[in-house]
Amino acid sequence: MNTYILHSQNSILAERLTNELQGKLEERKSHFRIHTNLSADLEQLRELYEVDINLLSKTFDYSQVALLVSDMDSTLITNETINDIASPDIASKVSSITEQAMVGNLDFTSSFKSKISLLKGTKSETLDQVYNEQLNLSKGVQELINFFKLIDVKMAVISGGLSYFAERLKDQLGFDTYRASNIEIVDNCLTGNIIGKVIDADAKAQYIHELCTQYGLEKNQVVAIGDGANDLEMMKIVGLSVAYHAKPLLQKNCDVVIKYGGLDAIIDFFETNLLCQETNSLVEIK
Repeated sequence: MNTYILHSQNSILAERLTNELQGKLEERKSHFRIHTNLSADLEQLRELYEVDINLLSKTFDYSQVALLVSDMDSTLITNETINDIASPDIASKVSSITEQAMVGNLDFTSSFKSKISLLKGTKSETLDQVYNEQLNLSKGVQELINFFKLIDVKMAVISGGLSYFAERLKDQLGFDTYRASNIEIVDNCLTGNIIGKVIDADAKAQYIHELCTQYGLEKNQVVAIGDGANDLEMMKIVGLSVAYHAKPLLQKNCDVVIKYGGLDAIIDFFETNLLCQETNSLVEIK
């Protein structure tokens, strides 16, 4: 028996999909679950109905989740922060490099160094301005954080972007820790140089190893969220991998795909394991 989560409260669509899958429909507070013996082409259904639908894993123990690790740019926030601090004369070039790296066409470390080099001479106050005036949280991020805090899950920001933003976002959202790339600033100007290691895909995976050791966890107790090629390696080692409004390469390599809704859709996977104050109903659609 397969259980599919329809991340929607559209009852008409839920009944239609249940008919197609010859299953039973379970209504939840924030979503529907479809129980069926059939296998669904999830990518096709997502495209056809423009809705998020995912398979509820039979092997992953949601009740044992103890660590959430999330990318920053275009994941926890809608911004690509390095793009945002670029001046108009280099903005298109910086954005192009970012896009090519995210889809996996460019080596991340090399592309990061290229972007930081282009930013040489940028005033550090530009970073303050972007964070204070332009930063936008992704839909549902606060609900997701509140939920994981409720069930005592540790949370970490991990980003190939700038530690300036990651550290502040960690503090703003109440995450436990973070790791990101560091750049050199001298006399309130970006020098175009990098300090230490760029947080590429391998570094992200390594950070998860370190956190599991630090907290005494198994990697199958970790949920990871990301959107681009630089998140691939960490997705391979965690218990539940989530592609959030992600590039196709990442979508094909993750357990969960959220294309249309907010980050709070992830909560739908956990409700069955919590003492939720809701009434569930199970009906067979004929």
